[in-house]
Amino acid sequence: MKTSRLVAAALLALGLVAALAWAFWPRPPAVDVIEIRRAPATRLLAVNGNIRPRLSVAVQAPVSGTLTALPLDVGDSVSAGALLARIDDAPQRAAIAEAQAAVATQRAILAQARRDAVRFEALGDFTTRQRREQARLAVEEGEQELRRRLAAVTQTREVRARYELLAPFSGIILERPVDPGQTIGADTVVYRLADLTAPEVTAEVDEIYAAELAPGGAALVGLPNLPAPLRARIIHIEPRVDPATGSREVRLRIADPLTTAPAGLTVAVNLIVDRVPAAVSIPRSAILQAESNPRVRIVDAGGRVTEQSIRFRDWPAASVIVTHGLRPGMRILADPAAASPGARVRPRG
Repeated sequence: MKTSRLVAAALLALGLVAALAWAFWPRPPAVDVIEIRRAPATRLLAVNGNIRPRLSVAVQAPVSGTLTALPLDVGDSVSAGALLARIDDAPQRAAIAEAQAAVATQRAILAQARRDAVRFEALGDFTTRQRREQARLAVEEGEQELRRRLAAVTQTREVRARYELLAPFSGIILERPVDPGQTIGADTVVYRLADLTAPEVTAEVDEIYAAELAPGGAALVGLPNLPAPLRARIIHIEPRVDPATGSREVRLRIADPLTTAPAGLTVAVNLIVDRVPAAVSIPRSAILQAESNPRVRIVDAGGRVTEQSIRFRDWPAASVIVTHGLRPGMRILADPAAASPGARVRPRG
């Protein structure tokens, strides 16, 4: 009985020692790891852009004068062909009335000449041939003069039409820098009109990255007031590089419906450069010396850390596509500074 108690006490002591050893024995640190897999990857280029109207025009006055009608204000909608403004056209209206009166006078003169020509033709041999020729000539000259005076009416009406500014397309008034009653000069901007029904987006893209883009390329546009990004397509890439910024302007058209987007609004643009159906992607933060000698730190099956050189597609994004050095099933340190080569670690996930 006494021997059994001694054995039990010894076993209990050994268990306590083992528990204390397990609790206080140094253990490999736990680290976050990334398991390498192949998966679809999208190469994106993230830039800022601005909403711009599909159509935008500064409506200018082609003549000088005083504004007598200015019916619209900022934010008003207008239909194509609607009156935007009228400039005092009293002298032009007087010129039209004068030209029309001249036409009426000439019509009367021509009518009399035609009656005279008919009468002299009816007299036949009872009048001279010269008199009949003079009558026909008077008709021809009268017709020519009537055409000239009709052309003068058309011309004066065309001049008067310049005193009415009409909307070239349907849109929204963005700016009205003048007021009714104001005297303006030729080329004065009266309104700024824009078509916001199908807005576009412009973005400045570094010339190095713009070389990989092409019209028709897909993009996603994020607006501050929308929960999900909108689909867009590249419609134009400026062929000229801006020497001041080293960038090229890229213009996109939004494919999804968009009803509220003020011109000039800053938006987030993700240009889809490439889609890879099966790729090895890792965070750029997991790479050591990414610019010169890119390496990652691998955790083997026994938990020991080693280094591995890699090659990847260098692209301004948080994740990169690795083209050499990694294969599915490998594990790498999410933070390469978490452990040095040769150390033992415990993968946390």
